[in-house]
Amino acid sequence: MTESLPISVLRDGEMKAVRVDGVDVLLCRVDGQYYALSNSCSHARQALHTGRLRGFEVICPLHGARFDIRTGRCLAAPATQPVQTFRVRIESGKLSISVGRPNAT
Repeated sequence: MTESLPISVLRDGEMKAVRVDGVDVLLCRVDGQYYALSNSCSHARQALHTGRLRGFEVICPLHGARFDIRTGRCLAAPATQPVQTFRVRIESGKLSISVGRPNAT
C-alpha cells in the first residue's frame, strides 16, 4: 500500500511520524531528499519521531541508538539491528510512501 502526502509536509531537516496502511513510518527530509523508515527503534521499540534528526542520522530518545535514515543501518549501540526502510517517490507534487515492498536493510 502507499500513502500520498504533499511535498510541503516537511522542510529540510524535519521529520514527521505518519501511519501508512497500519505501519508507523518516520518520514524525514534532508538536503531536499525524502526518506522513510520504521518509526520504532530496533532496540526498545521507542518511537523515533520523538528523538533528534542530525544530518542523515536519527537518534533514539530512550537510549541514544542511532540509525542511518537512508539505509536503516544501525550506527550506535545499544541497538544492534537495522530498522526497516521504505521507498519514497515524488509524483505530481505528492510524496508516495510504499510500505508493501520495503527497501533492503
